[in-house]
Amino acid sequence: MSGISILNIAKDALLSHQTAINLTGANVANVDTPGYSRQRPIFQSVGTIDMGTGQIQIGVEIESIERIYDQFLEVQINDQMHDLGYNETRKEELEKIEIIFNETAGGGISELLNEFWNAWGDLSENPSGQAERLALVAAAENLTYMFRSYGNDLISIRNNANAKVYDLVNQINNYLTDIADLNEKIMQMMSGTGETNDLLDKRSELMKELAEIIDYQYIEDATGSVHIFLSNGTSLVEGENTWQLDVTTNPANSFYYDIVLADDPNETSINSIITGGQLAGLIDIRDNTAANYLNSLNNLTTSFVNEINTQHRLGYDLEENLGGDFFDPTMIEAKDMIVSSDILSDINKIAASATVNGDGANAISMGALKDQAVTINGETATFNSHYSSFMAHIGQDVADGSIRYDHSESLMSQLVNKQEGISGVSVDDEMINLMQYQMGYNAAAKLCSVADELIDTLLSLVQ
Repeated sequence: MSGISILNIAKDALLSHQTAINLTGANVANVDTPGYSRQRPIFQSVGTIDMGTGQIQIGVEIESIERIYDQFLEVQINDQMHDLGYNETRKEELEKIEIIFNETAGGGISELLNEFWNAWGDLSENPSGQAERLALVAAAENLTYMFRSYGNDLISIRNNANAKVYDLVNQINNYLTDIADLNEKIMQMMSGTGETNDLLDKRSELMKELAEIIDYQYIEDATGSVHIFLSNGTSLVEGENTWQLDVTTNPANSFYYDIVLADDPNETSINSIITGGQLAGLIDIRDNTAANYLNSLNNLTTSFVNEINTQHRLGYDLEENLGGDFFDPTMIEAKDMIVSSDILSDINKIAASATVNGDGANAISMGALKDQAVTINGETATFNSHYSSFMAHIGQDVADGSIRYDHSESLMSQLVNKQEGISGVSVDDEMINLMQYQMGYNAAAKLCSVADELIDTLLSLVQ
């Protein structure tokens, strides 16, 4: 083996170990970079020399730079992101609803219902009393105000969720475009000599962020490109091509947004296909959870207004006329509930008496409605009990939402920790690798010295 050959071997070794040292430095520098997968140089021997009975490989080079990651684990993390995004969104929205119906400090509908019933009891003891009538009207107005407040707050929850749906669709389209762009770059680099590890890391991060918004499936082909599609097989990304989402208003659902494919001329809703991620959580809150709460509140309001008005019309006011409606019968939804304008303009029209004699018996009957069982949505109970059951339902949903979120977060944390153990950078390990590559570099440098001495010896012999 000539001195020149040894020098070439030393050169390749120096360059290879220098690259390995630089790569180790890059790992250390990115120890806190989100989504960064540590990289590892793969050394291979090159070149041969005849040694009697065989050939010996004598050189070294870095064959490739390996990205350390677990593809199966990445799929699990994306799947878990669907659940986490969905449960986190529901938890946040349910907590907003819980704040609306928080009556721990008093002043809620439960307390105001009792004040309303008590006001009728006070009026029954003094049917002609102006103070008692004013107190009753005040209690009724406070109660209707709270019903309106709760109803409008629930509508606001639905409206805000609807606005977020629009924003998320735009975010999804941006992610799809970015992923398709990275697909194109990765395919181009894999067909050449470029390294794709950084691009693969960036694409993985984008796909995780997309998975938090909407549930999808994906496959990676031989070119390194990913194909993203919905659960029904509808493609969103194929190579460098994307199929964007859009929204259209639904007149049958308060003109809220439906999700559609932008290139679908029929604008067929795909809401039912989207079952995971933040988008599904918002649609569920908007169209099911908050909508059901609002329906329950409206049903309670309608029954309450009808029962009160029915009994009130059976009595007589101070002018010995049959009572009219106590609440406005045209405003039976919670957001609209108000006391009748006739009562507000003249408190003497409150029909407290069962006869023209001003006996106060009808006020007793009105107060007795507190304990009267009414059927609402197939459930028979008093108005107070109906409302308590409604509140308990909300409380249970909030608790369930919190439990499911905590479970999803715990699973995600375990998966991320496992991924970090595989793909994450350990400074201690990198320092050990750095020492190893440094020793290899020093050895190659020593080999250069030996080669130099051999060349000098050869030159001296020629002289």
